[in-house]
Amino acid sequence: MTRQSFFSSFFGLVTSLFFLAGCTPEVSVVWTEGEADPQTGLAVHTIEVVNAPKGTDWLLWMTSNHIYTDMQLEGAAGTIELHHGCLYRMIPNNNDGKNLVVQYLDRPLQRHCWAPEGFVLERKGKATGLDVTYNFLPSEKIENFPYNQIETRVWDMIPSLKKVSPAEGTTVVDDMPEVVTVDCGKAGWYRITIDGTCKVEASDEDGAFYAKVTLDNLRRNAGGNELPNMVIEDWPDLGYRGFMLDISRNFTTKDNILKFIDLLSHYKANVFHLHFGDDEGWRLEIPQFPELTSYGAYHAFPHKNEAGEYVETDYLLPSYNGSIDPSDMTSSANGHLSKEDYIEILKYAWERRIKVIPEFDTPGHSRAAIKAMEAYARRTGDNVFLLSDSEDESEYCSVQYYRDNALNVGLFSTYRFIEVVFDQIIAYHKEAGVPLPAIHVGGDEVPEGAWIGSKECRRVMAKRGWTNVELLKSYYMENVINIAAARGVKLAGWQELVMDLEDHVYERLKDHLYSVNFWHTGGENAEYPYRYANDGVPVVLSNMTNTYMDFAYNPDKTERGLSWGGFVDERRSFSLLPFDIYRSVRWDDAGRIREIADLPEGKTQLHARENIIGVQAQLWTETVRCFDHVTYYVFPKVCGVFERAWNASPSWEGTVKADDPEFLSALDRYYSTVVAHEMPYYENAGIEYRKR
Repeated sequence: MTRQSFFSSFFGLVTSLFFLAGCTPEVSVVWTEGEADPQTGLAVHTIEVVNAPKGTDWLLWMTSNHIYTDMQLEGAAGTIELHHGCLYRMIPNNNDGKNLVVQYLDRPLQRHCWAPEGFVLERKGKATGLDVTYNFLPSEKIENFPYNQIETRVWDMIPSLKKVSPAEGTTVVDDMPEVVTVDCGKAGWYRITIDGTCKVEASDEDGAFYAKVTLDNLRRNAGGNELPNMVIEDWPDLGYRGFMLDISRNFTTKDNILKFIDLLSHYKANVFHLHFGDDEGWRLEIPQFPELTSYGAYHAFPHKNEAGEYVETDYLLPSYNGSIDPSDMTSSANGHLSKEDYIEILKYAWERRIKVIPEFDTPGHSRAAIKAMEAYARRTGDNVFLLSDSEDESEYCSVQYYRDNALNVGLFSTYRFIEVVFDQIIAYHKEAGVPLPAIHVGGDEVPEGAWIGSKECRRVMAKRGWTNVELLKSYYMENVINIAAARGVKLAGWQELVMDLEDHVYERLKDHLYSVNFWHTGGENAEYPYRYANDGVPVVLSNMTNTYMDFAYNPDKTERGLSWGGFVDERRSFSLLPFDIYRSVRWDDAGRIREIADLPEGKTQLHARENIIGVQAQLWTETVRCFDHVTYYVFPKVCGVFERAWNASPSWEGTVKADDPEFLSALDRYYSTVVAHEMPYYENAGIEYRKR
């Protein structure tokens, strides 16, 4: 070896050793599902931190819908603690090796979305996102529905047309003809006559628009402008045909919302319920309160204060997707609608005969607003809009594990805040020149224990002579009714809004209601929609078993979606019967036929059909990470909801066998229509959807 080659080799070796010494192996996570114990029904799941740092001067953070901290295995290499809401932290006991394994006891995994996600390594005050690998056990067997492929016709569409009278010959229909107004007594009614020419009659502007949608769909199905001669007469059975999009848990941008409105318009929907305020985010600009969006619409990793406590001072804690960077606008955790965005959405929707109902959930599900208004008070020194009381000693835990998400209903400042929000929403709709059907104030899932430790709430109770803290809900609703009544605005809410109120408050509320969404309609709650409809409440059926789009299509673990209320597919949505709700689930979650013949016996029967005003599909977005997820969850699953909103009483409504031949025949045609006409429509529009 020459002297030169020796030095070259030596130098290379030193350089390599120096490089290796300066490199830290990349930390990652492997999550593995365990098998269920036949005795307990529980499973041991494993979190393996690959190349975990040595020692205990680090933490692993994660988000999850379903980790139960009271089920930790003894002697594990670390423990898992609930920090707040869906944010957990794993604390190592000690680590001397390269990998660290923590096991925890939980139910068997039903959904991919039940596994923890958003893993973040905290070390020396810095947070780093980690890659994760998932190992799942095989999925449950699913019984597929063997539908018959039926040849579709040009006039087969969703929702299906009421009356079609075919005739001989064809006609070229290039444009939308002038509409002749006809007084037929049916809202949204229209008639299209194609016979050498095209004539359109309609009862109102809605009917004229639906006629245009139908003609567009006819041309699409025909693949051109040459249409069969026919007479179509059509109208909606229900006046409220809605969709609720949750943009609070995870955000959907204005541009994508406009795309979504186009899709709703295609199915002749007429209500867009926009859920913009919840625990995880406030997504609508209110100029008087900049913190609602500057703080309440963005998420960051918590940092320690001087006392060593983890705090959030500028942004909300990480939520369902574990976002730690508030400047990351690619993350669905971050973002909000400006005033201009919202007004554009209102106008765009109204051009398509869709009314927007804005919602900010109260008095529960309000954490984003609560924390934002605390930040507002810190900045301004003004406490007159606070939604919380620093001296409130109430202890509670919400269904999503929050301990500070209920508005303090005893504070005068709470109602001043609501007044400002109401006024701003009213102003937005006025500036847009579109109607405001109602302001949706939620009313659902107030955690037990809220308010009981508040001096302000006890003061209200003492003044009223109350000993039951639950009566504070009536006090809250009295104030909200007064705010709405003073402004001439109707109210909407979830079913809990009308429950457990003092009689006089309940009766007054009914006078100010636009709609109430009944969502929890299974088991002992199945009778609520009809019971309240019979009592004069305007009911919108929002059955979790038929209309929750965020529920997975089936039990396959790789299928996105939740399943706490079961699974929802095209069959479930199609099976919804607004006037026979007890027979609205014909298959169980494994796809097996259910017995439905005796279900209505002994249950409340519907006597006030006129108070079932509509049907609404819901997409909650805890598991949504992008707009493709939004459309995948919804299409084509939602087709059945809009079919039933338009045609509420199908010919098979009275059948008492789940697999009645008339029902199966209708389902076959529905499936064939979706496959032949709707899926190509999604493809051409560039819409992500679930392909069968």
